[in-house]
Amino acid sequence: MAVLQIGAGGVGWVVAHKAAQNNDVLGDITIASRTIDKCEAIIRSIHGRDNLKDKSKLLQARQVNADDIDAVVALIEEVKPDLVLNVGSPWINVPLMEACYRAKVSYLDTSVAVDLCSEGQQVPEAYDPQWAFREKYEQAGITAILGAGFDPGVVSVFAAYAVKHLFDEIDSIDVMDVNAGDHGKKFATNFDPETNLLEIQGDSFYWENDGWQRVPCHSRMMEFDFPVVGNFKIYSMAHDEIRSLQEFIPAKRIEFWMGFGDRYLNYFNCMRDIGLLSPDPLTLADGTVVQPLQVLKAMLPDPTSLAPGYTGKTCIGTWVQGSKDGKARSVFIYNDADHQEAYRDVEHQAIAYTTGVPAITAALMYFKGAWAGKGVFNIEQLDPDPFLETMPALGLGWQVQELTPQAPVIHDLRANVSEPKVEAALV
Repeated sequence: MAVLQIGAGGVGWVVAHKAAQNNDVLGDITIASRTIDKCEAIIRSIHGRDNLKDKSKLLQARQVNADDIDAVVALIEEVKPDLVLNVGSPWINVPLMEACYRAKVSYLDTSVAVDLCSEGQQVPEAYDPQWAFREKYEQAGITAILGAGFDPGVVSVFAAYAVKHLFDEIDSIDVMDVNAGDHGKKFATNFDPETNLLEIQGDSFYWENDGWQRVPCHSRMMEFDFPVVGNFKIYSMAHDEIRSLQEFIPAKRIEFWMGFGDRYLNYFNCMRDIGLLSPDPLTLADGTVVQPLQVLKAMLPDPTSLAPGYTGKTCIGTWVQGSKDGKARSVFIYNDADHQEAYRDVEHQAIAYTTGVPAITAALMYFKGAWAGKGVFNIEQLDPDPFLETMPALGLGWQVQELTPQAPVIHDLRANVSEPKVEAALV
């Protein structure tokens, strides 16, 4: 058995550690990136933490440009993996899926590429380029598992679990993500700054009234009393899993929410207003062409550098409301992760940890045959039970909190509407 990991950023760091901890099942591990030094740093960390479970298995680094399909095919043919783990930028999903199709090897990723600032490349179209591979993968007899991170990923598994076990009919699904941690910086992003800052400045899309609704970013807000971390303001955002949940889970409203502190939004709004978040080329007075967002990315801390001093917790989950046996029901299915515990385990912070652990959990589902159908599958299409039984052993537990059924109180900040916060009271 063998896996080929493409990507050596923060999530790649965690995925490699967790793959090494489970290499008795996954087999030989090859980590590949444009920058081989990053791969080698991860390998040193794995050995330093003594995280290679079966020391007879191979752990090696390779250099590859993931946009070069021929080069990826050649690498696949060299290392002969049973599964390719795409934990690089989501912009490489399609070329990697094509390379895997040509090499006839199965594929797994953690998120989808969505350009929230460009028409035709937004949430309603998010998965179209990858779903186009469905027939080809089925005919080739290989598997693709899409969106196997946390959000997307585990939050969708939570929704599938709710459909299977907790509800007869679903009215609403609210995916909610809060980081209550502190990295000690005035402003930093927890994963790739370019991907992160493009994501949170686009318009929000959510599903309601049998259609896609669209509002400006950070203009739709509610408050929620989260277990463990407490009350937070959360803002409606366009996000990958809203599209796949709408495709596969019957619900009247589906929406994604992320917590932002006032200071973070002040920095964000200032940078956006003066153009620092723009991906468009800009010509300087001396003729040099730069992209403001790329310049900002170079100035911000590397997300991996935040890990050693990160404290606090995250709370990410799926709030599902509907009915069971004719009675209204409301549940919040969630995980809380600790930044310091993540660092002790894999020398990284909990944001990357909550994405990396599910990816390897999904890989184990593939290798053990639980998620090995032929074709292309989003994670909510697959049986949630073996995944949720396995994930706690890899470092992420989960809980089901029963709440009082109630309509969420949503503030339209464009109209400066002020309403009481929603209380997530235990029954």
